[in-house]
Amino acid sequence: MTNVFTSHCPPASVAYCQQLWQHYQFKFLVAKPRRTRLGDFRVLPHNQTQITVNANLNPYAFLITYVHEVAHAAVNRQYITQRQVTLRGVRLRRPLPHGREWQTAFQRLMQPLLNEAVFPMTILQPLRQYLTKPAATTSASPALMLALRQLDTSPVASVGESQVLLRDVPEGEIFQLAKKTYKRGTLRRTRVVCKELSSGKSYAILAHALVSTIINDE
Repeated sequence: MTNVFTSHCPPASVAYCQQLWQHYQFKFLVAKPRRTRLGDFRVLPHNQTQITVNANLNPYAFLITYVHEVAHAAVNRQYITQRQVTLRGVRLRRPLPHGREWQTAFQRLMQPLLNEAVFPMTILQPLRQYLTKPAATTSASPALMLALRQLDTSPVASVGESQVLLRDVPEGEIFQLAKKTYKRGTLRRTRVVCKELSSGKSYAILAHALVSTIINDE
């Protein structure tokens, strides 16, 4: 497992990432890029858990996403422990996905990483601000999102195409993502509702997804 973290995380964070995996004992997978999420946490049968993080994230975005999902694992473990010791017949409230319990866990787990040995200052400053009240996605913090984007290795656009963030595509304009063509719809918090033209189906795509717009030379 150490090799996975070495390949995807900043060097100074590898040992800590390994410790989190050993402590919370989840199955960890590096996933193919997904349009609608950067990572996820799932509870499997028999109280087993699984975390996935997209393979195409830069090391700093990968690390933040990884710890974000580990915070879900921490909250889940706390909930199971509390449920086991609660008197029978007393209903225990399940924590909200990104509620107070998750926010506290995420802040606590990120704390050892908030230094210049792990993050460059260009990311560290907006990251600290974001963590004062972390949201479900870094899209809620434009400053952090843009700082992370600046360190992405952007795919080379084809002739006649321009790479932009989906949030910067005007509503109603046509764009391409993963070899499919969409019409940009309305922004809903951190996602944009877009219509895939060939099927007519609508998808909620992350607002900071990198998409291709067609350049008109006429």
